Amino acid sequence: MSLDTIAVLVVAFLVLVATLPIVIHQVRKDRRARRLVTEARTLGSHETVSLHPRVDEGLCIGCGECVKNCPEQDVLTTIRNKAVVAHAVECVGHGICERVCPVGAITLVIGTAKRGAEIPRLSEHFETNVPGLYVVGELGGMGLIRNAVWQASQAVVHVAQGVRRGPGLDLLIVGAGPAGLAAALVAQQQRLRFRVIEQETLGGSILHYPRKKLVMTHPVELPGVGQIPFREIEKEPLLEFWLGTLGRKGIKVEEGVRLERVERGGAGFVAHTSAGPIDAARVVLALGRRGTPRRLEVPGEELPKVAYRLIEPESYEGQNVVVVGGGSSALEAAMSLAERPRTYVTLCHRRADFSGARAALVQRVLALESEGMLEILREARVTRIEPKSVHFDVAGRLDARDNDFVFILAGGVPPYELLKRCGVDLETKFGTPLLRSA
Repeated sequence: MSLDTIAVLVVAFLVLVATLPIVIHQVRKDRRARRLVTEARTLGSHETVSLHPRVDEGLCIGCGECVKNCPEQDVLTTIRNKAVVAHAVECVGHGICERVCPVGAITLVIGTAKRGAEIPRLSEHFETNVPGLYVVGELGGMGLIRNAVWQASQAVVHVAQGVRRGPGLDLLIVGAGPAGLAAALVAQQQRLRFRVIEQETLGGSILHYPRKKLVMTHPVELPGVGQIPFREIEKEPLLEFWLGTLGRKGIKVEEGVRLERVERGGAGFVAHTSAGPIDAARVVLALGRRGTPRRLEVPGEELPKVAYRLIEPESYEGQNVVVVGGGSSALEAAMSLAERPRTYVTLCHRRADFSGARAALVQRVLALESEGMLEILREARVTRIEPKSVHFDVAGRLDARDNDFVFILAGGVPPYELLKRCGVDLETKFGTPLLRSA
């Protein structure tokens, strides 16, 4: 064997020794990623009509910045040096993946090619086809607090630039969640005469989350206040912070006032509410997608033991409780109740799987079920509620459970009919990008 041949073999061996660990690492990484994607498809969490990332494989260079910077769990992964969406339902729409991608391979979209998501048709200022009527926040397709604040700020600044300030109300803000409260702060900055009404109480959709739920994972700048002094914060301290902020700013929220419709009148609009008509030059709808809680429409639903949100799980210790629903809120409520001592919890879900819930929650619920701490009735529906029991149809079989309390967490009825009564055009998004914050 010649020296040249020996030299080539030595070089090849050294290259193999140097690259083999890298290859093994990449193979193992790809295997883990494939298991994650397979798990997502098994759970049905790989698709969602809510805001989520879409990857252009032709542009993706596999740098992994999107995976590394995403604060949510297992939304994205990489397989063979290409970014892949795994658990799409985990995405909360912060858009960090989109911003850090160096080649623009990621776009946040709403809806899928097969499943459309209906949202209002909005301008770049979040104005509807009805001039002077705006929609911001979750109802416009973005549920993240940071995005809701940005949308509200853009809309109210646009209102201030165009409204003719007369003796009456310049702006009516409907909804007191993150978008509505940000709108109120900007309206105050712009010296607008405004009112804020809310059909429930301050906090909007966040009120329906279980106690100690993490509701913010990204810094947020509030108009006229500055950055919220928390990077991550749970539901209760965030609500407390908002209450304190509104108190310091002297902003009042008129709670328990439900909007019925908005129509043209005078120099602007007449908002017909449960507290009477309100005249305003402009209206910002910050209603959220939840709208009103979805009812089961079964006998006994009017009983006092039936509720549509869970506030204090510890209050139901030692009780027989039924939770109805299969989304993230229902699963979180069922878990928080099942973890209380001597509490017997039955989770009733109309489907066989939990494709609409976050994957991490599904895994925890299934673990509680396997440990005997939680009963799950699949392909089940409540047929009637009685003072001491709940009756079910479980895959065609009638059944019943002793019961003290029922929590119906089956989502809400989006206020689309309200929007239509106001003359707002809706459009269905099939994997279409949304206008986003910078």
